[in-house]
Amino acid sequence: MKIKTTWDKYYKQNIDTALNDQNLFSMEITAIKKNFYKKIKSQKKLNLKILELGSGTGFLASELIKILKKEQIDFSYIGIDFSQQAVKKAQSRKLKNCQFIESDFFDYFKSTFYKFDYIISQRSIMAIMNDKEQKKLLKLIYFNLKKSGFGLFSECSKQSLKNIQQLRIQLSVKPFKKIWHSNYVDEKSFSQIFSKSEKIDFCSTYYLITRIIYPYFEEPKHNTQLHLFASSLKQFGDYGLVKLFIVKP
Repeated sequence: MKIKTTWDKYYKQNIDTALNDQNLFSMEITAIKKNFYKKIKSQKKLNLKILELGSGTGFLASELIKILKKEQIDFSYIGIDFSQQAVKKAQSRKLKNCQFIESDFFDYFKSTFYKFDYIISQRSIMAIMNDKEQKKLLKLIYFNLKKSGFGLFSECSKQSLKNIQQLRIQLSVKPFKKIWHSNYVDEKSFSQIFSKSEKIDFCSTYYLITRIIYPYFEEPKHNTQLHLFASSLKQFGDYGLVKLFIVKP
């Protein structure tokens, strides 16, 4: 399986993300943490069951667990990933009340009897390369969420890619080359499957500056002073490729 081999290769390196853009990774983690915190504070539940799809090295899990501990909330956290290398690294963190499992998402849902308070993904739904299978996964998420539960998905979308490509073309900048091992989600799928769907563009200004304006002037690099500046600005508009989708069953 080529995609599994690719991710195993990534995780053999000493990294927590395959993103070369460290500012974007930091903004994404911050957006997930901020909205996770808002939800747990508003619900005030004492015992949470949490599932993360595509848990990687367990970095996001470790960050969310810090929030749960600070708020003194009992929890059980399960992270699923098909990369053996990622699961080994996640397990080495030895996070309390946290279990990391090497599994295909569909195989896991076939075997679980749990309903979850939260199901979370960080660019993992888009790892399902077939549109029909992607919708099938979203339906499984729907059925495995408690009625009071939430899904938090940080994903690239087909609509976002189209918007960015059009803006780049207007500036005579070459269109993006999409990464071969990703199938961006259709935003309409969230509203079709879930009763409520909210979209948060946490890196819109950042993308406008670093992915549209910056490459007009020179061949872009990652992690420059410009990237750091763009990440510090207020994020407005609908220019980000990655968005946080918050859904309810």
